[in-house]
Amino acid sequence: MLKLGHKFKKFLRLNPFTNGIDEEILEGQTSAGKTTVGLGLKLILLAALSPKKLHLLCGANLGKVEDNIISKDNGILDIAQTYGFKVDYFPNGHGIFNKAHILIYGKTPDQDKILRVAGYGDESKWKDILGSQYGVVGVDEANIANIEFLRELSMRRDYWMLTLNPDNPDLEIYKEFINRSRPLEEFKGDYPEELMNQIVSVPERKGSVHWYFTMDDNAALSEEKKEQIRNSVPAGSKQYKNKILGLRGRAEGLVFKRFDRNKQVINMPLEMLTPQTFRDMVLKPYEQVGYIFCGLDSGIEKDATALVTMLVTTMGRVVMLPSMYYDCSKNNELSNAPSNQAATIERWLDFILSKVGLLDPNSVKICCDSAAVTNATAKEINLRTHYNCLPVEKKDRMNDTLRAIGIIEKEDFVTILNCGNIDPTTFEKVGDTDMFIVEIENQVWDKKKGNVPEDGNDHCIDAFKYGTYQIYYGGVY
Repeated sequence: MLKLGHKFKKFLRLNPFTNGIDEEILEGQTSAGKTTVGLGLKLILLAALSPKKLHLLCGANLGKVEDNIISKDNGILDIAQTYGFKVDYFPNGHGIFNKAHILIYGKTPDQDKILRVAGYGDESKWKDILGSQYGVVGVDEANIANIEFLRELSMRRDYWMLTLNPDNPDLEIYKEFINRSRPLEEFKGDYPEELMNQIVSVPERKGSVHWYFTMDDNAALSEEKKEQIRNSVPAGSKQYKNKILGLRGRAEGLVFKRFDRNKQVINMPLEMLTPQTFRDMVLKPYEQVGYIFCGLDSGIEKDATALVTMLVTTMGRVVMLPSMYYDCSKNNELSNAPSNQAATIERWLDFILSKVGLLDPNSVKICCDSAAVTNATAKEINLRTHYNCLPVEKKDRMNDTLRAIGIIEKEDFVTILNCGNIDPTTFEKVGDTDMFIVEIENQVWDKKKGNVPEDGNDHCIDAFKYGTYQIYYGGVY
């Protein structure tokens, strides 16, 4: 019998047919048991209980479904035998049904059931899949499936279960399907705040349940095996974030591919940040702050605005304070009108610089874009606040990016203070990770436009680039 932890028992006992559920999303860490318990056991149970005869199990290709779900140890064939189901797998079809399928019989309440097995990696084949209506559908590694396939399939099923590995959070599947689901109230406390913030970024869809599973939910894993798995992936790498932490994030084509959160980030709750803790935990012995530069990326209308504050120390280190970030499309309390931006920036700098004992407006230099709208914000800052702002006259996207990479990837000289994602109106934490770190870990090169960074995930990064003009060209180095 499968060893099941509390969450998986709850998952199996939740009957979608009697609870108004037509969609279950399984996300989380590697080796958590999502595929084995979800697509192996529960999918067979639901197919047997469904009033319909034809059901579907699909993955990237037929071979992967066979190896990872059907024939492996504790795969469907083993599970069915253990739990008293009678199943036969026909990879080349059987009888009147000439497609690869699993025949389920013996414990079905009304009739034998057919669980079709197929791959979605080949467009010509997945178009054939879409020629039928299904009762219960299981999609393995849904994050790599063609979004058009998923859209069509979603209309041809009564219920479906999607398993996925953490991937680029900007993929359409998250916005259209995954983030509309919600966890059961009982398990909300198990979610990393970063993941929960992504899930609730779109409106909830009734009948869609999200499950986040970790290795600790897999009762079959010993502590020694968990430790072996954790040690098999370099800590701080993107693979570690995806597979071991079960968090979304891009893993290929990254602009800042040598950034190491473990070595370059100091995590500190905002309520703990004081001049004394900043001195003790961030600065080195005898180190002083020599310069304070801020980079400003000023948004317009419904765009985002970001301010990144950099402290250059007497040892030549760059210490990044928590960044100010707000998106007017998601925060109705803020406006990107130049006068409002100036007031928000002043309040933020007064707040964060007081936290570290460095509130001296005359020592702060804000550097921003020279675009007309940003220039208007710069004038408002100079006119209405006790801070000064200078526009950057010359920009070169590639050179600016290379300069940013050169600074950020110097792990011995760059430290980012992470107090979470802080709301600039309430100064309360709304996420676990500073938006500057989120952008560093997600910005990729745009393959279509050549060797330039993708236009996105870059408000804080652009602000950082503007601030570094003063570091490089203002005489600090």
